[in-house]
Amino acid sequence: MSFPASFTARAFATLTALAALASLQSARAQSPILEQIRESGTITMGYREGALPFSFSDIKGQPSGYAVDLCLRVAEAARQKLGLKDLKVRWLPLTAQSRVPAVMNGLVTVDCAPNTNTVERQKQVAFSVSHYVSVVRMLVREDSGIQSLNDLRGKVVVTSAGSTGDRHVRRLKTQYAYNDVYAKDHNESFLLLETGRAQAFVLDDVVLYGLRANAKTPSQYTVVGPALSTERNALMLPKSDPEWKQLVDQTLTSVFAGPEVVALQKRWFQQPIGARGINLALTPSPEVLAAWKRPTDEAAE
Repeated sequence: MSFPASFTARAFATLTALAALASLQSARAQSPILEQIRESGTITMGYREGALPFSFSDIKGQPSGYAVDLCLRVAEAARQKLGLKDLKVRWLPLTAQSRVPAVMNGLVTVDCAPNTNTVERQKQVAFSVSHYVSVVRMLVREDSGIQSLNDLRGKVVVTSAGSTGDRHVRRLKTQYAYNDVYAKDHNESFLLLETGRAQAFVLDDVVLYGLRANAKTPSQYTVVGPALSTERNALMLPKSDPEWKQLVDQTLTSVFAGPEVVALQKRWFQQPIGARGINLALTPSPEVLAAWKRPTDEAAE
């Protein structure tokens, strides 16, 4: 049985169009986040108000920091991939305790902060390749006499609820016989230390250096004690969207492979930043350089 040439051509054109439509729908279905961004023209990102130099509110109340800058690169990559003329970035302030629920429930597409990538957290959320490496230590008053964990007996130790410091403070409480307090965020944790209601503040060392530098009298505080753990810091992402994670990872890997990461390091870790013009004077450690050279999303434990 034969068909007219015109019918065959029309049928072929129809099938081609249907195949293209199916392919487009399939591509869109692979990334709910990208489709949401395409339809709304907006990308929603989480940040911290007091995690300098990674993620903090600047003097104008705007999100700033190393992780925030990385997220802006991700937003631009998404805009280009979707072919959008403009893309509005909406920022949502989060805490260490609220970030996981916010990511899981789709309130943000990415959390732009020094999130520690752990095996336990990977059960709920995904992580980008690591953007920094830090260690967990203690911030204390210079005149406190505290140098190690053994000096904490009977003292009050604070950390931010839901942070990496949280698990260490809980884990070591019985062994070192201190009293534990869990503040809502890093600024509140530091306030407890500053006002004498806590004698030690446990958290990632780079964030502790930032909080110390932002204090009224930075010289009154010092970071002490052993490294309780080494933390691979990353952006936090929804677990169920591998195409979105791939775009984020590719964007970060591209930044790390070029000169831009050196400029970002100098801007946020080696130059005056924040309302007080703080210079943390932190050069990248060998672990940080290795994370940039060989990007990985492996957990820290």
